[in-house]
Amino acid sequence: MIAMILLALGPPRQDTLTLAQAQARARAARGEAVAIQAAVDQARARGRVAGEIPNPIVSLSHSESAPRGHAIVEQPLAWLLTRGSDRAAARAGLTSAEGDSLERMAALGREVRVAFYRALAGRESRALIDQEAAVADTVAALADARFRAGDISALERDQIALEASMSRQAVSLAREGERRARAGLIRAIGGAPESLTLVGALDDGLDRPLPDTSGTPGALPLVAVAVADSIMAQNQWRSTRRGRIPFPSLQAGAEWADPAEPGRTLVVVGVLMPLPLWNRGGGTEALAAAEARIAAARVAEARLEADQRLTTLRTHLIEARWRGLFSRDSVLPAAQALRRRTVQAYEAGEIGVLPVLDALRREREAGIALAQALVDYQTALAEWLELWGRDR
Repeated sequence: MIAMILLALGPPRQDTLTLAQAQARARAARGEAVAIQAAVDQARARGRVAGEIPNPIVSLSHSESAPRGHAIVEQPLAWLLTRGSDRAAARAGLTSAEGDSLERMAALGREVRVAFYRALAGRESRALIDQEAAVADTVAALADARFRAGDISALERDQIALEASMSRQAVSLAREGERRARAGLIRAIGGAPESLTLVGALDDGLDRPLPDTSGTPGALPLVAVAVADSIMAQNQWRSTRRGRIPFPSLQAGAEWADPAEPGRTLVVVGVLMPLPLWNRGGGTEALAAAEARIAAARVAEARLEADQRLTTLRTHLIEARWRGLFSRDSVLPAAQALRRRTVQAYEAGEIGVLPVLDALRREREAGIALAQALVDYQTALAEWLELWGRDR
């Protein structure tokens, strides 16, 4: 009975979203993911086309002169010269498409990861600003009580009240930032309900060792794609060069209905040879040769870019992690402790208003800086994973 009720109610509602779920949603819902897979299928289909043998051509005709019936089958043979190179080019094209799909899927994963942690940062920043606004309201209440008791001047009370008002304005900005970040996440994953609760923390992975950063440029997908493109262009050039060689087509058939030879069918066998009189294909070969040189040059550029990106992103990842750890474990705790001691001293009448205002602002700045530092770390990690064609 219970099972029937649960079945009628349907599956449990999924109202939370982890990073892994966000990336899975993007792979399932984004048109970009469909296009990436279609590009690989397209390259695979090109490989099938490159290996196909051309069909024979059949000619059936009737003439008034003898013999009146004609049936000719023509089979082109030029493909024997180019089929090997065409298939090698297609294989390299498939390798290039697979490498490109790896890069594009990794870029999609990076987009989702960054959007996810920006949304988390928006939520946590808004919560922090809310807490600080509550503290500012508490200090304003203390100031008002001390003013009524004659301990402070109206000017000091008004300064505290102004700080509390500015904190409320900061809350509004934080709410807007959170909503903008959530909208960016929903766009990145291809749509989702607004009510989803994000499950995760800005410092996810911060305490774990960094990913292996000892890779070489030649192992990166961007280099592999450039190498595959160069191999494809070289084979296309080879195929074009071989295609310039005149190669015959075979003919075979029969002729019949000749009054001079009643009842007999005559066998016809022949060879068709192309005559490169007006066009010898030199321009086409020159074009293919230039494209092969361009593709080869791009391999060298890809290696340089890979080396530069490895160095830059490795440095960014290491330093961003250090800044995140330092902000989380040192700067913000120190700012919070300073604010607590300052408020306590102010409540006890030991200090004036200016140290309190300064402590509140420093805590707010430290909290915003921490959120930014952690987003910067998550972005650096996402870019590093993307460089290697990974999303996790």
